[in-house]
Amino acid sequence: RAIFVILPIRPMTEHPPQLRDLPPEEKKRLAYIEGREDLFETKVFEMESSSDIEEQGQEKKNVLVISRDPGSANALWPVMELLYHDDTIAMKAIVDGRAEEILQDKFTMKDITPKDGALEAEQVLGTPDALLIDSSTSERGIEMYAAANYPDAPMVLVEDYYTASHGFLQRLKERKLPHPKKICVIDSEAKKLIVKEFPELEDRIEITGQPAFDRFATEDTEGIKTEVRKELGLAPDEKLVAFMGAQGELALLEKLAGELKKVKTKFRFAFGVHPRYNTEVLQQRYKEIFRNAGIEYIDTERAGVNNIGAVSDVVVIVVSAEGLHAICRRKPTIHIIDPKFVKAQRDLNPPPPVKLGASMGLDDMNGFATTIDHLLDPESVENIELRKHMEENYPVDGKNSERVVNILKAEIAEN
Repeated sequence: RAIFVILPIRPMTEHPPQLRDLPPEEKKRLAYIEGREDLFETKVFEMESSSDIEEQGQEKKNVLVISRDPGSANALWPVMELLYHDDTIAMKAIVDGRAEEILQDKFTMKDITPKDGALEAEQVLGTPDALLIDSSTSERGIEMYAAANYPDAPMVLVEDYYTASHGFLQRLKERKLPHPKKICVIDSEAKKLIVKEFPELEDRIEITGQPAFDRFATEDTEGIKTEVRKELGLAPDEKLVAFMGAQGELALLEKLAGELKKVKTKFRFAFGVHPRYNTEVLQQRYKEIFRNAGIEYIDTERAGVNNIGAVSDVVVIVVSAEGLHAICRRKPTIHIIDPKFVKAQRDLNPPPPVKLGASMGLDDMNGFATTIDHLLDPESVENIELRKHMEENYPVDGKNSERVVNILKAEIAEN
């Protein structure tokens, strides 16, 4: 049977005994230590397998999965799905935050959490034969727990977005812990970015593609679009423009709201930010900004991020994997890089999709409305060029997860 373990983030601390002295209610939500009250209670789950291979005398290899944020869970669950159907593999997982919610939705699991909480999770983890990790957060957490506690287990790291793994790799280096045996990345640009910071890891980096993108090879995007347009009540001549930001920078949103008033093409607007920044207080500020500008918006969280992504005619982002989802769906995207509103991220200026010509980079928000009008025309010069570079640089063959699984199993066999 496969055992699937889900825990809220356990930050790596230099003083473990102090953690073990915490009150029981805090032990159950280790994320509390990091000041993240929004994270979920630590859980340990068992995922039943229909295979009787262990009863036949052949021992399964145990893979420990580490996941925390939505991007991480969405990148790992397609890989886990393939592993679940592999008779030679059993799984455990340590998960927190929205990743816990996502994975519980994907898999049927039995709660086997130790009664004393996450700090006693070693009782059910056993000794893994390999670690499968996606460190999509900059905060210290369960990925360091796994690396420190199981240094002899080969680690396969999946990077779900450009530079997302750099913080984790740096922490491993600082603590003199083993680096991943393999690092699976989106494309050549993602590899270059890691090599720039960690040249010693070049031979360990494999271009597999992002596992979460496999679904776009078979998704009936047009079918979803037709149904969701009906549900949203969009008129036949109305386009949909969606803003899907990593977070809602308030000054940028105020400028965005004003620019939306200048768009000439008939459209509706959908708005959403990363769940981490979608607090109740900020939600009220977002509503106030758009209400003051006379802009009504569709809440992407309520309508469903995937639905909005499929139905959108243009997707606007700052930094978000949703931009890559749109590119895989061959939808035009705008990356806002105006320095007056967006602080350039190190090594991501311009963002790789812009650098590769697969997305528009907008460095002056005063041109936002005109750019939107151009991209809402499917036959515009801009759209034709974008589609060409999307096809060239972001192929969708549905085999990214399979490539990760093959790498993981090869490391298990070698170990």
